[in-house]
Amino acid sequence: MARALAREAEAEGLRGRVDLVYVDPPFASRTAYVHEARLDGPADGRVVRAHAYDDRWGEGLGAYLEMLAPRLEALARLLSDRGTIWVHVDWRASYLVRLLLDEIMGRDAFKNEIVWRRAPNLGRQAASHQFGRTLDTLVVYGAPDAVLRPPTRLERIAPGSVKWDEHGRPFTSAPRGDYTDESVRRLEQQGRIHRTASGKVYVKYFLVKDDEGVWCRERRVDALWTDVPPLRHARTGERTGFPTQKPRALLDRVVACASPPGGLVVDLFAGSGTTGESAHALGRRFVIGDESPVALAQARARLLRAGVELSIWHGARRLVASEEASGRGAREGVRASLERSGGGARVRLLSPREPLAWAVAAPYEAAGPFRTVWHSEREPGGRTARPAAAEAALDAAPGPVAVRVFYDDGHVSTCLAEAE
Repeated sequence: MARALAREAEAEGLRGRVDLVYVDPPFASRTAYVHEARLDGPADGRVVRAHAYDDRWGEGLGAYLEMLAPRLEALARLLSDRGTIWVHVDWRASYLVRLLLDEIMGRDAFKNEIVWRRAPNLGRQAASHQFGRTLDTLVVYGAPDAVLRPPTRLERIAPGSVKWDEHGRPFTSAPRGDYTDESVRRLEQQGRIHRTASGKVYVKYFLVKDDEGVWCRERRVDALWTDVPPLRHARTGERTGFPTQKPRALLDRVVACASPPGGLVVDLFAGSGTTGESAHALGRRFVIGDESPVALAQARARLLRAGVELSIWHGARRLVASEEASGRGAREGVRASLERSGGGARVRLLSPREPLAWAVAAPYEAAGPFRTVWHSEREPGGRTARPAAAEAALDAAPGPVAVRVFYDDGHVSTCLAEAE
């Protein structure tokens, strides 16, 4: 599917125009993953479970490579002259991705191998007879003129290490290291050289305060990312229940450092849609896709909750969930009522009671596209989760009114709203 979408993107004129390709493909983990959506109400264990995706490869590593290689090749063709491709894997596949991208893009295209500490070394991992496998790897390759803009982070400085220069500016210092004499002269002109009484040369690093008023040094982020917390530390509403979901903070860093404002981001192993939400929040355009109907359902609901105006393409097989469109709604007794008054209308979803999302089209034409005039998505959040709103108020509702229900397992059902 990712390969088919990449071909379609190329046919649509996206070849050579994509600034960032980020993909989080299967890791060859030999696991079938299940999505768990916690329903509204008390913590009584009520969840909706659905098969999310399968990372088992019956024919072994060769079958996994046959899946991954053509997809990476197709995605690499979309990159602009400044674009990069980021492949998120772990110890099981990182070395394979390096070999594949060396072959596809050339060894000189390698930019970085970033290590993200995704979890602390606790529990079973810490008790095992090996070093804890707590790391993921982001393999980064780029086009000839690829540019990355690593961010900075604040590193707290002990109060005893804070010095003050003649202008009253706080700083800390470090030995000159491998700075050349020319570099030292340039830094001295900037007021950034500190000489001791014995003549030793130190480089000044001016300090800033963090949100708690502690003096900090700004340090450029390197290839070891220990400051991005795992998903379990994210706000409750961010966790969709999709297995192997990555935290928004991680994608925010990737998108910000690897694409310009207004740039184009592509993710065709999109999962719950984290890349799309991050790109939207940071002012980038994006194209996302996935083979899993569960992933597409979760991503759609998530992006609509974030206020994204979506254009959904139905071209590839299984790009969108299968639809059961009968006059009454074939799945789980989908029913909706319609009450008209004063030129407007009120639509009630009678069943199911807790869908992932539902939408209203008015007027509805069975042979045409479903033109949404109102929609509601369930908010994730454990005990305090809210179901999708059960009622829609429309200013105008000419002609037939239809309701489309989206389920956690990716299925879609449509029914006509019946007059009360």
